[in-house]
Amino acid sequence: MLNTKASRTVPSVGARAAILAALVAAACGVAVLGLSAQGGPLSLHGSVYDSTGAVLPAVEMALTNDRGIKWTTVTDGAGKFEFDPVGPGEYEFEAYMAGFTSYKKKVTLEGPKDWNRIITLQVGNLEETITATAQRPKQVAAPAAASGARVRVGGNIQPPTKTGDARPVYPESMRAAGLEGMVPLEVVIGKDGKVIFARVVSAQVHPEFAKAAIQAVEQWTFTPTLLNGAPVEVTMTASISFRLVD
Repeated sequence: MLNTKASRTVPSVGARAAILAALVAAACGVAVLGLSAQGGPLSLHGSVYDSTGAVLPAVEMALTNDRGIKWTTVTDGAGKFEFDPVGPGEYEFEAYMAGFTSYKKKVTLEGPKDWNRIITLQVGNLEETITATAQRPKQVAAPAAASGARVRVGGNIQPPTKTGDARPVYPESMRAAGLEGMVPLEVVIGKDGKVIFARVVSAQVHPEFAKAAIQAVEQWTFTPTLLNGAPVEVTMTASISFRLVD
């Protein structure tokens, strides 16, 4: 105010417009810096590989936010994917492809690096169902005493070709007692196509049925499961059913 040389005139329309533009640009710059620091909204992108490091085209991808809004896309021939720009927050990220275990994970998008994702899908599980039958007894005998057996589970995939089969033998004590049952098993097939081990995945199985099912499955053989030409181990979910027929 004490500067007698300072201009006291009202700025012209052009000058006021220039000042306003400068203020808007400054505000936008601050906003951009803020978004950059938060890391969004940006295009969520990345690549999908198998366990050998080869890319996977045609993988179905899905992204769902905490309000249930869902985005979908598919990987291209180079295994790459890209979603439309999404902002920071919590999301459910999914990837599906036949023959591989489905990928589902909760992700948080915060910093810029969070919008770049690398996914490796693992070979899925096989599934096979076998039924063993026996003649129903005319007289029912007392069943054999049970001793516990507990183990865990498996999943799904297109099976390799079975080259050697062994049918389960119906336990005579179970047949005589008129008992039937289902034995769910987890079976690991080695790189050479031979069964490495088999185990029951339910506590609700009579040990006589479990023993007969495992003895049969351990004799199975398969062609090696190949992933990009290399043999890999796979897990099979096998269901062995013991049924009586009249």
